[in-house]
Amino acid sequence: MSKILSMIGGVLAALLVAELGLRAVGFQYRLIPTVQFGWPDPVALSTAYRADRDVIWVPKDYDVSIALAQKVHPAVIFMGDSCTEFGTYASKTMALIKSGGGPMANVDGVKLGVGGWSSEQGRVQLLRDVVPLHPRVITVYYGWNDHWIALGPTDPDLLIMRRFLWLSDHLRLLQVMLKARIGASGVQSTRPNRVSLDRYRANLDTIVRDARQNNIVTVLITAPSNHVPGHEPPYLLKRHVRTLEELVPLHRAYVDATRAAAKDTGAVLCDAAAAFEALPAPHDTYFQKDGIHLTDAGDRQMAATLAPCVTNALRNQAELTTSR
Repeated sequence: MSKILSMIGGVLAALLVAELGLRAVGFQYRLIPTVQFGWPDPVALSTAYRADRDVIWVPKDYDVSIALAQKVHPAVIFMGDSCTEFGTYASKTMALIKSGGGPMANVDGVKLGVGGWSSEQGRVQLLRDVVPLHPRVITVYYGWNDHWIALGPTDPDLLIMRRFLWLSDHLRLLQVMLKARIGASGVQSTRPNRVSLDRYRANLDTIVRDARQNNIVTVLITAPSNHVPGHEPPYLLKRHVRTLEELVPLHRAYVDATRAAAKDTGAVLCDAAAAFEALPAPHDTYFQKDGIHLTDAGDRQMAATLAPCVTNALRNQAELTTSR
């Protein structure tokens, strides 16, 4: 027993020496904002967002948004990435729903989308922040960041690492380990997606299931795109995809996964991708130059597509509540 205790003491002493040595030379490494994504980059992470132990980052005014939602008691919460955070389709959707009068005239909605997020973070946000607000309906609009390449660890890996964020703020040894893990990501051409296709599909299934268990109806939105084979935005090759040729089929695969998740889970499907594709060409008026984010005209079109889906979901939720 004494030998074991001596060994443990020796290991602890060595770790203490290493920790003190790292502090003496001024070594520091923070996961946020050091870790990089297609977006947000380290500058955006440090200026527009703050670190979060559960979901890696949130907008600096995120607590204000949650507090507002607690006062409003929204019937609808719009979840998603930058298309939701920076878009105006959420307010436009609620305006259309309210304009129908009747019971829908008094419903409110709040958007809690966060730029750069994938379905991995949305899955965590649902249980931590959304369920306590007791909405009747959530809309889920992911499918872009999930299929961008992981410039560091994948999103599932990062959410595992989040458990060590507090410790890494205090232990230089753990900071060394994080730096080594991120540095081992490999060259861009061999890096995996931030969230694999199977994991993306599983995340959507989990979101729908967790929402249903809390008496919330989920509307899954397919992400519309203005990308055309042979005319992909070149900037995406720098930080987002392995080759430009993979962009269109890659996005279609995640759109199809969203459709399959809605079908298999019984969630309400808002097939915005199909709705935008059916519009008369060209579609440039609906999309910003990146072919991803919507213009004001695109947000209006999204609202026109989404409003009936949300209305149906609200009615479904009311029927579900009555049947119970």
